[in-house]
Amino acid sequence: TPGILYKDMLIQGSLVPEGLPSAPGDIRAYDVRTGAIRWTFHTLPRPGEPGYETWPKDAWTYAGGTNSWPGLALDEKRGTVFAPTGSASFDFYGSNRHGNNLYANCLLALDAATGKLKWHFQFVKHDVWDRDLPAPPTLVTVKRNGKTVDAVAQITKSGHVFVFNRDTGESLFPLTTVDTPDSDVEGEKLARQQVLPLKPAPFARQELTEDMIPNPVAKARFRQVRSGPQFTPPSKEGTVIFPGFDGGGEWGGAAFDASTGLLYVNANEMPWILRLVPRPATKGATSAKMLYVQNCAACHREDRGGSPPEFPQLVKLDPAKRAEHARIIAKGQGRMPGFGHLPAVQQDAILDYLLTGKDAAAAAVAGNSLIEQAYQTDGYNKFLDPDGYPAVKPPWGTLNAINLNTGGYAWRQPFGEFPALADKTTGTENYGGPLVTAGGVLFIGATNHDRQFRAFDKQTGKLLWQTTLSAGGNATPATYMVNGKQYVVIAAGGGK
Repeated sequence: TPGILYKDMLIQGSLVPEGLPSAPGDIRAYDVRTGAIRWTFHTLPRPGEPGYETWPKDAWTYAGGTNSWPGLALDEKRGTVFAPTGSASFDFYGSNRHGNNLYANCLLALDAATGKLKWHFQFVKHDVWDRDLPAPPTLVTVKRNGKTVDAVAQITKSGHVFVFNRDTGESLFPLTTVDTPDSDVEGEKLARQQVLPLKPAPFARQELTEDMIPNPVAKARFRQVRSGPQFTPPSKEGTVIFPGFDGGGEWGGAAFDASTGLLYVNANEMPWILRLVPRPATKGATSAKMLYVQNCAACHREDRGGSPPEFPQLVKLDPAKRAEHARIIAKGQGRMPGFGHLPAVQQDAILDYLLTGKDAAAAAVAGNSLIEQAYQTDGYNKFLDPDGYPAVKPPWGTLNAINLNTGGYAWRQPFGEFPALADKTTGTENYGGPLVTAGGVLFIGATNHDRQFRAFDKQTGKLLWQTTLSAGGNATPATYMVNGKQYVVIAAGGGK
């Protein structure tokens, strides 16, 4: 994700591993002329800094995450940079990070000149649901009691919109505190309360129930797992996450029309299943398969089946490309982090296991009790019916116009099509945001399965035209003008 320029500084977030070991996701400002670091904000506080008490002692030396990966927003006039942050590592089990874990899952308002914290809001305390903020915040101006208020809006994976006064951090809509259940997983201590907005209403459904599942096979699977409202704890049986790990809101973010006060948000309504499984100890005698389970199975699953296309299967790797596979394990590729911290003999053992499927003894190493975790996930698993479609009744993707002056909806409709289905109103998963113009048009690609780029009437949601892209437009469009003619562009590379 690109940084943001303020005067002669580049302000930049970071990408760090979501598993352990990780590193704190500090936010830094660099001098654009010399490259020197001008300031650093510690998103995982150090001794003497506010928020240090929300972690175990010296957590910054062994814990990680809390990084600002979605992108930043800058109010240049106020000299404020708004930075959303991600979850603490490990995402789904927090026995080594008891406490609320500031500044994970926060919107930070920082002095752009110094990095000093002006205010913050934490959306999820002690996150074990991968509810990191998925998109950059949106600078908006809304009407309140006959006056205009400069505000900042933040969408979430859970399908909520929070709106804050830019100067004070005060919520412009009422918030409610919800009690959350205890975890029955050994070692876990969840926050007892979380906060949600009362308005606007969520732009995605909030709980999966059996009556929302039409397929009998999927119903039977549903009865084997846990499901409930937001913040239902992860479990060893499996817990439904709905909206799923990719939202609700996702990385494209929202678009705001200042002339109408409408915020446009595209959303996913895909259920996933989070299941915790025991994680082998990292110290003492080990084997190639155990090393794979410890380091790779959380994304690629223990059976190496993955969750394509985001997490590819690793069953049929080409032995002729051993050197390439070894490079990826050591250095990473795309969103996958490298495993250069593992001894070379252990990297080789993992690769041998992937290429042959055969387990073998591997070199033992001394473990670090501070980053040991008793549980990990069995992968990122979408809850699908036997035909490969989402187990929940449609819509599976929506496009929403929310009035931030009132908190109500101007319109809401299914978004995206499965070409193989006769029903063209199901909506689909979508990744990539909208662009709204003064000319009255809302442009968006984003839909995964139909590769369409669409133009809508921004007031009514009526489809004006659409065209097929060469690949999915999993990005946010941009517009520019040359010689009096306006163009709109989008990166069409697929990837989701």
